[in-house]
Amino acid sequence: MGFPNHYEKLSLKNSSNRSKINDLLNKSINKNILDVEFWNYKLILDNFSKKNSNFEVSFLNLFFLTKNNEAKSSELKKYFIKNYNYFDQKNIKIILNNF
Repeated sequence: MGFPNHYEKLSLKNSSNRSKINDLLNKSINKNILDVEFWNYKLILDNFSKKNSNFEVSFLNLFFLTKNNEAKSSELKKYFIKNYNYFDQKNIKIILNNF
């Protein structure tokens, strides 16, 4: 990801920093729709507040984009199994149908 230098150094522990980075990511979402690194970074960012519905969207996009990448796909499957209760039923069904 090519972020401006001052964004790369911001701590993700601070919610205002996450908000700034998320705004930047949302501005370039159409350009990076098929970029696995983009969705991986977005998933990490959204993971800090799992009750956020953006987390599920990021996870689903990354899950489908990494279907041919066995290492990343298995990593996401393990994550899903451990964090099953953070997903809503509709998304659980989608993920399980594509497991």
